[in-house]
This record gives sequence, structure tokens and C-alpha cells, in this order.
Amino acid sequence: MLLTSVSVVQARSAFPTVTITETEDAIQTEGNDAGNPQLLEQPTDDGGPEMDQANQTQDVHQKAASSEDQTKFRNLALGLPYEWSEQPDVAHPDDGYKLTDGIYGKLDRNDSAWVGHVRGKAREVVFDLGKAKSIGKISARFFQDFPTNSILVPLEVSMYVSDDKENWGLLSHNATQLLWGSGPPRQETFTWDGSQDGINGGKTDGKLAYARYVKVIFTMHPSQWEYIDEIEITGTDGKVDGAVTVPTEQPHFLEPGEATAGIRNLNLLYNGQYANGLGDWSKERIIPNISYVNKDGEPTDWLFDGVLYLGLASPAGRDYGLGQTNLEDWKWYLDKTFAATGDMQNLNEATKEVGAKLNQPDHKVKVVLMIPDPGGSLTDFGDVDGTGSLNFNESVVGRDKALENRGKAIQWWLDQVQQRWQAADYSNLELVGMYWLPEQIDIGEMGPDVARMMSEKVHAMNLKVFWIPHSLAYKMYMWKDVGIDAAAYQPNYFFGGMDVDRLEDAANNAKRYGMGNEVEFDDGMLTDAVLRERFIDYLNSGVETGLMQNGFRAYYQGNNAVYNLGVSKDPSLRLMYDWLYQYLNGTYVVHNSPAPEADIFINGQILNGDMNIPASETLQITWKIKDDDGSNLAKVTVLIDGKPYTPGTPFDLAGKPDKHQLVVTVAAAKSKTTTYILRAVATADTMKTYVDRFAEQNQFTTAEAPHSLNNYLELMKRFEGTDAAQFDKYVKGFNVKLEQLSADHIISDTAYAALKEEIYSLVGNLAENKPATASSVEGSLARLAPENAVDGFSSTRWSSAYVDDTWFQVDLGESKEFDTVSIDWENARAKTYKLLVSDDNQNWISAIKDNDGIITAHAGKESVHFDPVTARYVKFQGVQKNTEYGYSFFEFGVYNLSGGDMVTPIDGARAMIDVDAGKLTIDGLVMNGSQSKVNLKVLDSKGKVRYEGQTTSSETGRFQFTIKLVGNLKGTNDAYLWIEGMSTPVKFTFDYSKKN
Repeated sequence: MLLTSVSVVQARSAFPTVTITETEDAIQTEGNDAGNPQLLEQPTDDGGPEMDQANQTQDVHQKAASSEDQTKFRNLALGLPYEWSEQPDVAHPDDGYKLTDGIYGKLDRNDSAWVGHVRGKAREVVFDLGKAKSIGKISARFFQDFPTNSILVPLEVSMYVSDDKENWGLLSHNATQLLWGSGPPRQETFTWDGSQDGINGGKTDGKLAYARYVKVIFTMHPSQWEYIDEIEITGTDGKVDGAVTVPTEQPHFLEPGEATAGIRNLNLLYNGQYANGLGDWSKERIIPNISYVNKDGEPTDWLFDGVLYLGLASPAGRDYGLGQTNLEDWKWYLDKTFAATGDMQNLNEATKEVGAKLNQPDHKVKVVLMIPDPGGSLTDFGDVDGTGSLNFNESVVGRDKALENRGKAIQWWLDQVQQRWQAADYSNLELVGMYWLPEQIDIGEMGPDVARMMSEKVHAMNLKVFWIPHSLAYKMYMWKDVGIDAAAYQPNYFFGGMDVDRLEDAANNAKRYGMGNEVEFDDGMLTDAVLRERFIDYLNSGVETGLMQNGFRAYYQGNNAVYNLGVSKDPSLRLMYDWLYQYLNGTYVVHNSPAPEADIFINGQILNGDMNIPASETLQITWKIKDDDGSNLAKVTVLIDGKPYTPGTPFDLAGKPDKHQLVVTVAAAKSKTTTYILRAVATADTMKTYVDRFAEQNQFTTAEAPHSLNNYLELMKRFEGTDAAQFDKYVKGFNVKLEQLSADHIISDTAYAALKEEIYSLVGNLAENKPATASSVEGSLARLAPENAVDGFSSTRWSSAYVDDTWFQVDLGESKEFDTVSIDWENARAKTYKLLVSDDNQNWISAIKDNDGIITAHAGKESVHFDPVTARYVKFQGVQKNTEYGYSFFEFGVYNLSGGDMVTPIDGARAMIDVDAGKLTIDGLVMNGSQSKVNLKVLDSKGKVRYEGQTTSSETGRFQFTIKLVGNLKGTNDAYLWIEGMSTPVKFTFDYSKKN
């Protein structure tokens, strides 16, 4: 199997996306034995052991026994109780003996032998053997069933021993060999085997550990389940020859010092290709990054003591961290960075200016520069030495040549950096290290060798090697083994999808591996109080875990967060810059002040809960913090439909009827988030407001078009709230007219889209809040579940796994007639797809009859119309994806728009009789909105013509006849109305009596 590398861009999210490809051969990793039948009872297909569990096998460690009888090794854990650091999930509990009862769980998630954990910190399970014993092997068995049941094996399992349960000695860290990927249910056993792996802690030569306590730690995925069954500890009583006490070491952060080139706080400045010039670092942008500036922008102290320049994307769009870039891209980055007025020179000038103002003209900023990933798939990198273009692909040139060529590329880069640095002779900069850009040890066989080769070349220049692995990086624990000097572990908490205990877990993992941590934030915290709270969580955690006091830190700030905080005139944001300065200097104190209260106003009216608003209104939202203490800490941020909102900004509801999600976060050090539903209510009046507005804006090419639409709206209003069937008739008639105007290019696309949304709102989405299911969900994330596509909110969505053959379906609850499906695509849309319908969820037919039912998708919101069908189930069936991702849409709507052809050319006719005045008035509307000659004939109850006449309608199509009553009209009368071109008059009846 293959676990691909993850770029810095990908890693700056809730957790990195990992792509899996399966191959024949598993990768052999340190300390992770695939299984030796002589040492471990191997489960059979049904989960049971191959041998009788009571029949204990002999261990290879018999050779180390002091007795000529060869000491019997057994499972010391069998039947023992143990302690969890965190109890398993209640859905898959542990009775305290499931890991040691000798019963192997079958490859079935419902087998009660499995113990299940989800989310949270790495789990620890501790065994007390009663007294010190000789231990030769420890194994822990896990289950994987992904994506079907969202179960993954751990990324890494560590095994320790102790004499006192307080001080622990490391036996081994073990990485998964199975790796994460789609497939049938499988198992993996993580094993420390002293005879093969030795003892890692203290670099002892022993093969057997002598200890009383055993601890197994396994890392947790941020969202997926992890199932564990048996843990076996193979050993024997007493201390046999060769058994050693394992040296202990307290988990600790990497401390600033020689390994970090003296850097305590390393600031990441991204200087690759970015939009809006954000990859170009001017002196003005750099100064607040290297010095603490006061509110007037003047430096008063130094800030970060190290700067890391790194780029992600080249102008060609290739990624430096994913091994996609070639020699041309590498040269572009070096030229940009070392240009006479480039990023490095501007850093030097900024340092020089700050040094002069602080009376420290000789101060030098320590600089670290990236090394791109020479990707193992490249076959035509470029010619670095005149011998031809380098090929890094071992399947083409062989392993040794591929490794040699990758080494040539790295050496070329280092030589270029050294030459350009020396030529520039920067007065106030010191090059102290190089940064290895890949964020994990490549899972290929050459992965550790490439990293080790890179380190040796950097060390030959008397420079340090820096590394910042992401939270799910493969084999991160072996960073020292490949020659890396300084590493900072990414928590990835800032980007969402994780609980705050992720920070403690990241600190624990970093300490376990002897790394530092990265502090993460970006410009999102400028407008999002939740992100600002997460930033404060990082600072608080740094104090609580000792990172601030003792650890090496790297700082991810996106593109420009530090600068924007430093120059902000917003007191609450400036305070964050001040706290960052305190943290860098080790003086920050924990802030946990609760969120204050705030009043929220919608168009001046205080918001006390969910609110209905006419869909024609423009919203303006403001707020006021209650009992503000003047600390500048309190802040309110608002999201409307998932997007940041600036107070007082007009929010036009045109084309946005129905539900809107208003998320209000009030924050101090802690935040409180309240979600409101604002419902933009569509009515005949709101639609008339839009039609009139669009007419004023010249979004119709004829005068008759808005007149015609308003005629439909007048009739809609006549029956609104009193006669649902008649109201529905005119809504659908309005829709038919709108479609005609669009087909004839009489209405603008903007006006058409806005009015169409009003129609959808009034007709109603048959799928809204109905049960929705899908064949897959991206990452098994709840926020991307299928029900999000039928919740009525434009800010939530469903997203699938990255496969073409994917389906999404809705159960309407009962068979209903419909003729339209609307899909609001996210960027990850289909290229082609089908719409299928069914009454029994078993037998499906296509709603579209042409082209074998295949529909070509279009970006944005698209509607598919078809002949009316009656069905209970509606399915989207993906045929081909349009991007490398899966399928994703914000809303899936099912509508019945049929019946609009029931409106007649003359409609809405009414007869009004004034008996006392002897007057009959008949009025109505010419529905096309034109000035026309309207003819009327009235017949009494005996069929006698009592009136014939003609009138001219107004410019909007309104007409009226006023008739003097002559003779007897008592009873039921028929009236006939027509205009030129009508083959059949419109007939309506009215009754004449004293009462009416």
C-alpha cells in the first residue's frame, strides 16, 4: 500500500487529507513484525487463533535462558487487568479484561471482543505484572474497516516498560505497515520483538527487558474509530540471562539550543507564488514580524529570533512540498528569494533598520531556508551538471540511480544557496539551517534514505536541519535517526475539526518524540472570534504544557497575520499581537475570561430568537457588547451563511429566500456561539418589489415583460393565504412566463435567477429535511454528511469520497409528482451524472430519457427539468467527477413546477354588481402585459345576449367594462372575454341577486 506525502497547504486544515493507493507489497517498518507463528498465535479468518489458546508456544528467547532446560516463555498478560488513560467509547466498552481474555475479535465491527475508541488524545493502557519479569515481546492487535465503518488502525504505537509506574523506558515506536486505505476488513498487529528490534531507550544492547509495568500507547485519528483487541506480553518469571533494566527518560520538549541553532521562536514567512503579491515580502511587512512595534508602528524590541523562508507553489502551479516541481521551478524560487530587491534583501534591510532604531546595529536575524522535495515520481527534473536531465523515478532508472539523482538535485540546491548567500554578503543576516519541506518521512522504501542523505549534505555545510511534520505524519518519531536536528510537531487544531484537548495531545506526542511544537494561526482570526479563541488556546496550552517555558516553537501565521495584528487599529486585535509578544518572551499568563453578553440588532430591531424577514428587504446587522469592561478583549464576530459579516454592511436578500444561518460568536478569552435562523419570506409582494426593481434597472428588454409578470403576481396575491390551489396555479404560471422570457432573452440572467429562487421557495422543496443517504462521505465527517444537502441552508453541504461511482439519494416519504431537480454545486462537481427515481428503493429508472439519462453538469446552481414523474425516492448517480475530488453540493432540491399552463391569456376576470345603481362592472388582466383590444359578450341565464362591447386595456394589460343594467339579469350569467389571436374565448359565470 502507498500513503502519499501531504503538502503544507493540505496540512493546514482540520487534518491532512491522505491519499491511498494499494500495491502488492507492504512496506517494512521498524519494530513492526508482520507476525511469527512461533511467537504469536495468528488469528484465523473467523478471528480465532490457529492453535488452542491454552497451548502456549515456545519463544525464540529461550536461547537467552539461564537454564539448560530452556525457560518457557508465555503470555504474561493473559487474564490480567489493566488501566486505561481514557475509557473506551460506551458503544464499544471494555469490561477490564477484553484485551487479555485470549478471545480474538473477528473481522467484524460488531464483534463484542473489540474495544472501540474515537477522538481525543492518544490512549495509554498500563499492565502491572505483579513483580519484575523478563519480557521479550509485546504485541497489540488492531482492526481496520475503511471507509465502510470509519475504522482505521493507529498511525503509530509505542511500547514502554517501568519499575515504578512513573519513570518509563522506551522499547520501540512502531508505524503502521497496513497503512490507511479503502478495502475489506483487515487486522494489523503492532509488535516489539526484542530479538529483532532491540531496545530503543537508552541505546542499550539488551534483547530482553526486565520490568514490572508495561505501557502501550497508540495515537488517535482526529475523527475515525480505532478498535483494539488482544495485547500480549511474551516473557517469563524472574530475571533471565540477558534481561536488562531499560534506562528511563522523561518525555520532554526539544529545548532551544545547539540543535536549533539558538532559535527559540521560528517565524514562517511564505514567499512562493501567491495571489495579490502575498508571497513578496517588503521591508514594511517584515518589520512587525521581526520586531515588536508599538501602536505607532515603531520598533521597541525584537520579536521572533528566527525566520524561515519557504515557498509552496511555483508560478506553474506545481507544489514544492509534494515533489512536483522541476529545475525551472527551483531556479525561479532562488532568483526571487535572492534578487537584489528580493525577499532576503528586504529581510536584511528590515533587520538593519530595526537594529539602528534599537541601538543594536550589529544584530543579526537567524535565517532558515527551505529545501524542496525532489519527488520520486519525476522523470524529467532538468539538467543540473551538464550530464542530462535527472530522473528520480526508481521504477524507470532503478533504486540506486534514483537516490543518486535526488541527491544531485539536493546538492545543486545547497550549492546555489551557499553561492548566492556568499555573493549577497548580507550584513544583518545569519544563515543557520535548511528546512526539509516534505512534512512526513516518505512511505516509500527510499523515504528514510532520502531524508538521511539530505541531512548529511546540510551538515557538511555546518548548518542545522529543521523539520515541521504535520499531525498525521508517517514515521515522525524517527526524525533524529535520519539526521534532523530540530523538529516542531504541528497540532493542526487551529483549522477546525478537533477538540481543544488536541493541543495537550500534540504536546504529549511532541514530548514523547523529543520535538517542539508549532503554534498555528492565520488571518482568519482577524474576523472570526472562534479562530481568535483557538489562537488563545494555543497560548494557554503553551503555558500549561511547558512549551512556552522550555520548548522550541515554530509559528505558522498563514500569509500575513502577524503584520495585520501588529498594525491593526482594532484594540482587540492589537491585544493579540501584545499577547504573542509576551508568549515569545515567556511572560504570557493564561487567559480564560468567559464570553460577555451582546445585543444583536437586525435593521435596528433587537434579535431575541429566530426571525422572519420579507425576502425583498436588505439586511443590516449591528451589535453592542453589554457591560464592556474596557479591556479591549471582548469581541463579536458574525457569520451569515458561513461568511464573515462586517457590522452595518447591507446584505441583499435578492435571490436568497428561505433560511439563512446567522452565527454570532461573542468572545473574550473564551467564546460563546449562538446560531439563529433568519427566514427570508417570499410573497407576491416581495416578488413584485423585485420585478419593479429589475424594471428600473433595465433588466428587461421590453416594457411588456415586467407588466406581464406583475399581472401574475396580482393574481397570486389575490389568493395568497386563502386559496392554496389557485395561488399555486399562478405561481406556476409565473414560472412558465419567466422561462419564456429567459428563452427569448428578454430578461437578464441576474433577474431570472433571483425570481427563480423565489418560485422555488413558494413551491417548496419536496426534499427539504427528508432522510438523505449516500454511498460515501468524505472523511466520514459529520459536517459533510448527506443530510446537510437537504437542510435548507446554503452554507452546509454533502461531499463524497473521491470516486466516480458515487450516489446520493432522498426519501420523499411517499410517492409525489415532480418535474425539476436543482443542484447547488460546490467546486467539486460532477462532469456527468444521472438522475434516477424509484418507488421501492430497488428498481430505478432515469428521469431523463435522452442520452441514456446522462446529464452534463454545469458549475454553480443548475436546474434539470423533465417530464413529470411520480416517485418516492430520488437519486443522484455520479458518472464522472470533474475534479480530483469527489462530488459535493450545498443543496439538492426536488420541485413540482408542472401545471403552469392552466393560466389563460385573459385571466383574473371578476364581475361586480351594484344593484342599487343598476351597474355591472367586469375587470380582468391581459396576462402578456400588453395594451390590447378586449372584447366582451354577456349572456343571461336564458342564453340571450345582454351585452356586447369592446374596450382597450391599459399599457399594463388591465381592463374594465362598466355596463348599465337593462332588463332582468337575475340568475346565472355567462361572460365571454377574448382578444385578437385567441381561438377560444375565456368564459366565466356570475350570479346576480339582491344579495350580491
